[in-house]
Amino acid sequence: MNEISTIDGATVLVTGATGFIGHHLVEDLVGRGALVHCLVRESSDVSGLEKAGVRLHFGDLAKSAPPREALEGADYLFHCAGLTKAKTRREYFLANALACRHLYQACETHAPNIRSVIHLSSLASAGPTPNGAPLTEASLCRPITYYGRSKLEGEDIARAFSSSLPICILRPPVVYGPREKNFFTFLKAIKNGIRLRIGTAPRTLSLIHVADMVSAMLAAAERPPEAGAVFFVTDGQVYSWDEVSDAAMHHLRVRCRSITLPEGGLALAALVMETLGRLRKEAPLFDRQRVKDIRQSSWTASPDKFFTHYRFEPKFDMRTGLADTLGWYRENRWL
Repeated sequence: MNEISTIDGATVLVTGATGFIGHHLVEDLVGRGALVHCLVRESSDVSGLEKAGVRLHFGDLAKSAPPREALEGADYLFHCAGLTKAKTRREYFLANALACRHLYQACETHAPNIRSVIHLSSLASAGPTPNGAPLTEASLCRPITYYGRSKLEGEDIARAFSSSLPICILRPPVVYGPREKNFFTFLKAIKNGIRLRIGTAPRTLSLIHVADMVSAMLAAAERPPEAGAVFFVTDGQVYSWDEVSDAAMHHLRVRCRSITLPEGGLALAALVMETLGRLRKEAPLFDRQRVKDIRQSSWTASPDKFFTHYRFEPKFDMRTGLADTLGWYRENRWL
């Protein structure tokens, strides 16, 4: 979708603007001439946002409502803020659930005429694929981690406000693209000639390139469906991790040595990382919650409902998306 006439030049508030998806969204909105307000924490690195010329507002939704001036006059709200790693269960629920209540209560008071609210959730809120068939919006939600459960509670809060606010909930899977750091770690290992496998069972996943995710968010904002609607948003395909590795090796022109990590050793490694995290007083990069995710055989969902409702066609599949992403990493000397 190249033209979003109702968003071009509009006043927009973005939470989580210093994050991966939020930053790409802000760049797109600024390019459309939107007046972009960003709600960020005091501790955030806002140098990129300052260069983009957005209006910054400081606050922590996990603790309190956003500043009034961040919402007044807003035509659109994109709630991208969230916590993907934390030291405790409580931290997840403060950032991914209570924060939503603080935000939407403030919207009712200070932005009663807002045109659309896009609530960015996650496939993790629905849980892994139980029987090999991609999840649909009618599937029973079975989140398995603190992150997934907190994101589902955030959805429940969003739906509770949907009678007074035009809220649309989007659930992406793994989102990748330029500047993404977690998926980059996987690609860097491929570049260095190492293909890691977890156990011997095949594993499948859904993906979406960040540019397509941003386009989907804008499409949903321009023509909001019935308030409280939920959509999975993916590139429409299901991939195995071996397919992703093979495509990355092709684009990087490398051959890899496969290393299979036994599932049983993951918990021990996670326990070590958690101990180090406690000593450093920071959230570990890898913990037992993450092990629960990794050990699942399939994280897939069907975007058919979203594609049909919005006549949406992703620009990238995994192979073209990897080519774009790796090109950026090379150009910016990440690889």
